[in-house]
Amino acid sequence: MMLKFKFKERNLSHIVPNAITFANMALGVIAIYLSMGATVDKIKAAAAIILIAGAADKLDGFAAKKLGSVSEFGKELDSLCDLVSFGVAPILVWWNMGMDSLNFAVCTVSLLYIGAGAYRLARFNLGKDKGYIVGLPITIAGMAMAGKVLIDISFRLEYITKTILMLENLGLTLLLSLLMASSFKIKRPL
Repeated sequence: MMLKFKFKERNLSHIVPNAITFANMALGVIAIYLSMGATVDKIKAAAAIILIAGAADKLDGFAAKKLGSVSEFGKELDSLCDLVSFGVAPILVWWNMGMDSLNFAVCTVSLLYIGAGAYRLARFNLGKDKGYIVGLPITIAGMAMAGKVLIDISFRLEYITKTILMLENLGLTLLLSLLMASSFKIKRPL
């Protein structure tokens, strides 16, 4: 029995936004890989790459709107890629920043953060766009974590103890988790 495949003809307008979305995810995976080296330069690069992934995340939506190719598929794909780049990657970059060991509090808050991010993305995908952003977008949360890691490792690590740094990051991660899962509304910008 021979299988026959039917391919819908797709033009460039559908390919470009999804390619940018995949670039976002690839940047998240690269950030995870780099952070595993746990050197100062690799952690800096990993954090910076997450910030660049944030620009790619903004660009894919912009491209889809400009090219008239906004779709449910693109929305779902974007959320899956965002969970990698702004959910998992910032946590692993933080973990690899130089903590001697992962304790129960760090693991619990980290899993809460990733879970809150997944919850926020699922709620976004199921919700009807009514001109409001509900809860903190995972992109902003991930970029906030990456930005803090970048600042910490570039300027603060030699001046403060790892314990203080861990407590700050625990607090920030918990706060971002609560904001992502919350139901506050912000009017969408034009």
